Amino acid sequence: MGALKRIRPVGKPRAVGERAYASLKEAIVKGDLSPGQRLVEMHLSTQMRTSRIPVREALKKLEKDGLVEKLAGGGFVVKSFSRAEVEETFGIRALLESYAAYLATEHMTEATLNRLEGSIEAYKVALDEGDTQRLMQLNTQFHETIYKAAGSQKLYDLINNFRDVIARYRKGLLTCIDYARISLEDHEKLIDAMREQDKEEVERLVKRHVLRGKDIVLKDMEAGKVF
Repeated sequence: MGALKRIRPVGKPRAVGERAYASLKEAIVKGDLSPGQRLVEMHLSTQMRTSRIPVREALKKLEKDGLVEKLAGGGFVVKSFSRAEVEETFGIRALLESYAAYLATEHMTEATLNRLEGSIEAYKVALDEGDTQRLMQLNTQFHETIYKAAGSQKLYDLINNFRDVIARYRKGLLTCIDYARISLEDHEKLIDAMREQDKEEVERLVKRHVLRGKDIVLKDMEAGKVF
């Protein structure tokens, strides 16, 4: 039960099932619960200080999200991803996010550029300090700013469908200092292209950025790292 200690109690307020779901989802996305780890209702309900019913509801919802899978003999396990799933997920993400960046460039304002640059400056500080958690937050903030600047709710919703799956990889990517520095360089080049209103270059840079991440994840999988 060691890894379960990081899951916060959900308390007794309304919508306990939703709170249990949010707590488990956060633990999976952040990597506190590892791929392949079995999730036992009794242990989870004890850790969360709630009954097994909301835990069961949360696990079923996480199964629909593709974050856990049901075992043949009963119970659930944190889902591991195959090479094909990684390639598909990153491929779709590259298309969606590059298009969002293209649209964002069309609607770019000085205020948005300033927010992006502010994220980069804070990212540099976190990188120097080796603060992985902060790097993840700032990376998410940077991309979130671009998604919203695109001005398309449908596109934003589509990207969000992949957010939790992608977040599981992001921690592994940003703990690799070399990749974290390359990511910073990519973001700086992206802002330069946005200032120049070069939509095609922006689209190309984002695709390259996402697919580079895919290649690193696949190499890690070949080396035996589990996602």
